Amino acid sequence: MLGVVLAGGQGRRMGRDKAEVVAGLDPLWRRQVRVLRAAGAERVVVARRRDQAPIDHADCVFDAFADSGPLAGLHAALSKGGFGWAAVLAVDMPGIDPAWFLWLRGFLSPGRGVVAGHASSLEPLAAIYPEQAFAEVEGRLRRGELSVRRLALDLAAAGRMTVVRVPEGYAARLESLNAPA
Repeated sequence: MLGVVLAGGQGRRMGRDKAEVVAGLDPLWRRQVRVLRAAGAERVVVARRRDQAPIDHADCVFDAFADSGPLAGLHAALSKGGFGWAAVLAVDMPGIDPAWFLWLRGFLSPGRGVVAGHASSLEPLAAIYPEQAFAEVEGRLRRGELSVRRLALDLAAAGRMTVVRVPEGYAARLESLNAPA
């Protein structure tokens, strides 16, 4: 499994690059790398916009599609190939721990990823995508269809993604950091 930290956001509401926000002793990007490694990722890449400075991680990938949000980061990571699945984690979701991905891994099957949902929403930025989704991701980027949530729903409808219910009491841990407060 490939681990992917999506760290390419512009951080407008935060007022700076969220990847460099310190949580505990480390910047968020480093925390997320540790989470994915502890969850069993064989390799962890940090996906950045092509106009961003690299961070102090030996394995950064840069978007091939400009101004295309998290979908471009997923594309950059999936282009590495050879892993079967890509565990995706947004840099601004510090409530996610390795147990989240270990739990999701229990629902994987060949060629089929997994995304958790609650109420009327999905968590596509803390999910595991099948490597076979690469062509679909690239096609959507070329058409300007940038919604990762829509991608996950469509993959589920096509039988390439399993949707599971967020465990009781876990929803609060799925919140994103969007502002300094």
